[in-house]
Amino acid sequence: MTHKSSRGRNMLQSLLLIGMVSLSAAYVPPEVKQRWKDTQYTMQDAIKIAEECAETGKNSKDRTELFYAVKFLDRYARENYPTYEAKEDLLKRANGSWELRLAVNSDRDEEFYPHPEFRAFATAFSTVTDNYFGKGIGTKDNGFCFVALGGPSTRDIERRQVFMNYEDYFINGQQVPGWDLSYYIRGYQRNWMPAERQRPKLAFTVICVTDKMMAVRGSKTGGMAIFRRIHADMTRPAFGW
Repeated sequence: MTHKSSRGRNMLQSLLLIGMVSLSAAYVPPEVKQRWKDTQYTMQDAIKIAEECAETGKNSKDRTELFYAVKFLDRYARENYPTYEAKEDLLKRANGSWELRLAVNSDRDEEFYPHPEFRAFATAFSTVTDNYFGKGIGTKDNGFCFVALGGPSTRDIERRQVFMNYEDYFINGQQVPGWDLSYYIRGYQRNWMPAERQRPKLAFTVICVTDKMMAVRGSKTGGMAIFRRIHADMTRPAFGW
């Protein structure tokens, strides 16, 4: 396999994996809970760490500090967003374009790593609207999108979930007709096998959103992801809107 074909394969795999992170909350060791208590750890402390790491694209100096900052935000999200209106506002603030910066593959991993592998020459991003979710790979200046996936999206506001449906495929902002994603990865295709129709929908749960950062967990691989807000609207280069 040539270097170019290997790079292309890695780009497609990374595109498919953007935002696929676990719905289950990871175990928090007693010593970490005690540290939160001893230091009177707050939501603002956790947000500060998450925003700094989202901006730099690097993990915290203490390699597990970022992980437990995000876990703190996740653990106390119900208290931070106690009402339906607060959750609805949170999901509204999640709308926009987001660059993937760091992720963990599993809730067994306590160390975020920079993502994606090709970040030196391209950007992995997601776009969120009230009724459509998409993700793609574009240039560093956010002016061009190589490939993108997307589809109609619904929300469970009470659970702070955004559901994903990848039925559309785009190259350079142009939709490819008749695209069947099952050619590349099973479990996402439009034409489900009968036994597969009962599988839960792909989704991610919004943990925290600020003007700079979004933290989420999703429904597939058992981890979490941190995004940095992109002020450019990526729907046009990705989907041609």
